[in-house]
This record gives sequence, structure tokens and C-alpha cells, in this order.
Amino acid sequence: MTTRRTEPLPEQYAAPIFEVLALGRSAAAPPVDDDGAWAAAEAGQARIRTGYKASRRLASAGQVAAHALRLAAPDHPGAAQEPWTRALANAAPVISSWDWDTRMQGALDLRRSFKDLEPQPTGARPVRLVAAWLAHASGPGLVPVTARLCDYVRETLEDQSVLAAAWYATHGPCLLPILTDGAPRPTGRPSIEDANRRQLLRAAVLGIHAGDIWTKKELSEAAGITRRTLDSWLGAVDISGLETPGTS
Repeated sequence: MTTRRTEPLPEQYAAPIFEVLALGRSAAAPPVDDDGAWAAAEAGQARIRTGYKASRRLASAGQVAAHALRLAAPDHPGAAQEPWTRALANAAPVISSWDWDTRMQGALDLRRSFKDLEPQPTGARPVRLVAAWLAHASGPGLVPVTARLCDYVRETLEDQSVLAAAWYATHGPCLLPILTDGAPRPTGRPSIEDANRRQLLRAAVLGIHAGDIWTKKELSEAAGITRRTLDSWLGAVDISGLETPGTS
């Protein structure tokens, strides 16, 4: 007899969850063959229990969707005057966490920014969705709130650069150690393998910077590069990993 632990996600929830994950993957695709590094970063997602299969993919899709709404929040008219939008824009550490206490406090902080307003502001829907998602760290209740969050993102967010940045905000901290583990120090003309590794590292660094989860100091230290190198990369490469002409 099949138990719920081994059942697939119900289709009405699976569709938006898997679509957002696919959109994030596509937007953040590596610029050259990554030898499985991007997939390995996704596999490093925290283990959570929902009572269904694909819990890690569900967790990743939820974080990508929440980070995407956070990154997009400041860009609509009037955002600077909206306390709920400011709260969401500053919620990166909470969105990145799977600690129940941290997430619940983050959910309460987001709700506090709009819950007493009458009438309820229509522009606060992204914040409400993220707050509802943060109120769960595991369990079957995480599934429908993740699906609603992802459904909103796939219907309203078309900016691929935001989705790419959200993927890197979610998986970049796992990706960097994979790319830097055993990385050779250049002693002369780099081999094709070394050049590809450098290009992958550069794409990851630019993506994480766009995801706005770390300071420049934290990012350069995690990537094992100097601030001068980081600053030069920030001016030369788009987060999609595609080099601008003349920057190779």
C-alpha cells in the first residue's frame, strides 16, 4: 500500500512548482559545460519533509519564487512609500533560511507591515504570499502555499534576469564551493578547462551579486577572488554568463 510519504505532489500543486523551478534553471543556465555543478548545487538544497516526493525541488522552487518577488519588489511605482514592499525587499536572510523560528518571525514581520491597514492594499499581495510561505518550514501545509507563491510568480514575472538572480540567491552559496574546490592557481597560459572553470565561477559570482544576499566582501571571500577582480567582473559580464563583446 502506498503511503503519502511516497506519493507524488498533487498535479494542481506540482504544475506551478515545477514550472517555476524550470524557469529559474533556464534563466540561470551556465555559460559553458558545467560538468554537473549547477545540478549539484540544487541537490544541496536543505532536506525538508512534506509527506510527498520532490521535497527538495519544492523547497528550491519556493525559495526561487520568494527571492524573485523580493528582488522585483522595489521596481514598481510607489514602492519607496510602501512599508510592506520595503519589508519584503529586506527579507533575503529569512527567505534563505529553513529554521522554523527564523521563518515564523520573518512571516510576522512581513504581516505587521500591512495587516492593520484598511482597506488591505492590493499591492501587498506578493508580501502576503511570501509571508504565508514563510509560516511553514516543513509538513504538508508547505505544499499549497508554495504552489500559490509559484503560481503568482509564473503569471506575473517575466523578467528573466530576476529569475536568474533568484536562482543564484537560492543555490549560489552551494554552487561556489563546488566551483572553487581544488581550483588550480594560474601559473601561465590557462588550459581550456581552467578557462571554463573561471568562466563558470565568474557567472556564479555575478549571479549571486545580482541576487543581493551577500556584501561584496562576503562574496569575494567566498569565491576566493580579490575585490579588484570582483569589481572588474561586475562591469564586464551579465548574470546570464554571456560575456559582452571585447571582455574575454
